[in-house]
Amino acid sequence: MLVRIAVADENEEYLNRLASVLEEYKDLTLSVYTDRGSLETALVSRTFDILLFDAALYDGQPGLKKGSLAVMLLDEDRAVPAACQDFHKINKYQRISSIYKKVLELYSEICQDVGERMGGWPVVSAAFYSPAGGCGKTTLALAAASRLALRGHKTFYVNFEDIASEDCYLPQSGEKGISELLGFLGSEINFPMKLQSLLQTKADNLYYLKHFDSPNDIYEMTPQEVGELLVEISRSGLFEYVIVDMGVALDARALSVFEQMQKIVIVEKPDTISMHKIRCFMAQTHILNAYGKKMVRVLNFDNGRAVEGNGQIPLAGKVGGVQNPDSAQLITMLAGNSAVSYVDALME
Repeated sequence: MLVRIAVADENEEYLNRLASVLEEYKDLTLSVYTDRGSLETALVSRTFDILLFDAALYDGQPGLKKGSLAVMLLDEDRAVPAACQDFHKINKYQRISSIYKKVLELYSEICQDVGERMGGWPVVSAAFYSPAGGCGKTTLALAAASRLALRGHKTFYVNFEDIASEDCYLPQSGEKGISELLGFLGSEINFPMKLQSLLQTKADNLYYLKHFDSPNDIYEMTPQEVGELLVEISRSGLFEYVIVDMGVALDARALSVFEQMQKIVIVEKPDTISMHKIRCFMAQTHILNAYGKKMVRVLNFDNGRAVEGNGQIPLAGKVGGVQNPDSAQLITMLAGNSAVSYVDALME
């Protein structure tokens, strides 16, 4: 959906700088005003979703139409007029991308989600799972997400591990993230807009959220909430691919992830302990009967030796081991390597 924003400020230099950045966002339509008279005329004759204003040009009159949001651009060196005390406020002298996210977040909480979505492309969802730790599951999930993004696909990565390690590649900035989003499940907010306001980006087309604030946020999630969160992310219309990095537990929450995914990548490592845990996983016939058709296997740390296979689950690719790798460099290398064939299995 397009969000109609009016920006009113007497400072033309500031207004031009603000507008030049906001105009780059494809989900906005922008109108700018530098005097009170033209703003008042526009507010009477037109409808805006959001008004960003300097207190010199607006004091609450004329009133905005129902469902619209007014946000004051706050200059900390100037007093707030009495007529503007009750308005939401945003510091005007900060990164414009931060202003965009904050305004979108505020608006999402008064703009009900009526089912209109921002995209329209089909979404492919894939989970990366291993019953054994240390198999390189997160590395392969991040490499897959990065490679899809490099190919021009809008890709979202989310980590469901209680102790996550994606910050080796994805910087964890910002105060709010997936824990904040989880708290709005089932509410009447505009979920896609709320999600968009919290997104961080590593590079073009690769999106993610700040990890859960605490492992307790994951422990307290019900399987139903896990499923609902993934459904809402997938149907937001913001992404073409959703990559889920799972923990090692095989509990009801994990099965809820399996249920929602279109593809499940089982990551293996050719050492004794890991292969034993893989065999125990493969012995769960009720899981393979329910979700086996979605699954492919990837052998990580491949050393060229023959490895016991599983006829039910096809092998999508092998990734060789690297001595003492830097995690971020390894992910970048794998993302740019066309020989990493397991990503192609996600695109079929």
